[in-house]
Amino acid sequence: MPRPLLEIDHLTHEFTAGSGIYDICLRVFPGEFILLAGPNGSGKTTLIRHLNALVRPSSGEVRLHGRPVTSDIVFARKTIGMVFQDADTQIVGDTVFDEVAFGPENLKIPRPLIREKVTQTLARMDLSHLADRNPATLSGGEKRRLTIAGILVMDPEIIVLDEPFANLDYPSSKALVGIISELNQEGQTIIMATHEVEDVITCATRIIIMDSKGRLSRDGRPEDLLGHLAACGVKEPCFSRMGYKKPPWQT
Repeated sequence: MPRPLLEIDHLTHEFTAGSGIYDICLRVFPGEFILLAGPNGSGKTTLIRHLNALVRPSSGEVRLHGRPVTSDIVFARKTIGMVFQDADTQIVGDTVFDEVAFGPENLKIPRPLIREKVTQTLARMDLSHLADRNPATLSGGEKRRLTIAGILVMDPEIIVLDEPFANLDYPSSKALVGIISELNQEGQTIIMATHEVEDVITCATRIIIMDSKGRLSRDGRPEDLLGHLAACGVKEPCFSRMGYKKPPWQT
């Protein structure tokens, strides 16, 4: 078995008595596509914000390549790219090109290399034709792709997405699933926090469920947990409720 990229040991973050996440222990391995599911308020966002030290724990530790993420925050945030639920809070550039170039510029990468990497990433995310547009004029799906591009250009080892389908219509959600799945098939490690698993559960390699009290409830292969999700506070996919192990159009 390969060494884990990320180790989470007895992580606890308590806001008030009885509110927070408690004693989380996980290992994340290269190439995994993990769904972090659970009802609203179960602590999914709180957990993932610890992964690159956006939040500090009350106790416990997160290690990246064996080192605490708090020991080198710049390395942690370059290695673990975070895509937030609200794309508008993450976008700072005046143009689509400038937005994707923002991270490499902060790392003082040579300008010719920045232009090359940004151009390649925009093409990868089907945003080349929007390079000169103001991000505020983009659709919800385009903004979501832009935030992923801004992370992807940094060559992260792990991409973490927080409720990426929020406020997206069906075509945009479907396109996003395709992009994320393709990245994973190319070897990118993905962690996605979501309370709606219908669109993406058949692409994931692992599903981790948190309960309403901020603790880990289940951890296993998606196919093994189908039929048991509702008992964990997660909406069962329609195809599973009909007795299928995967959508009929995939069989």
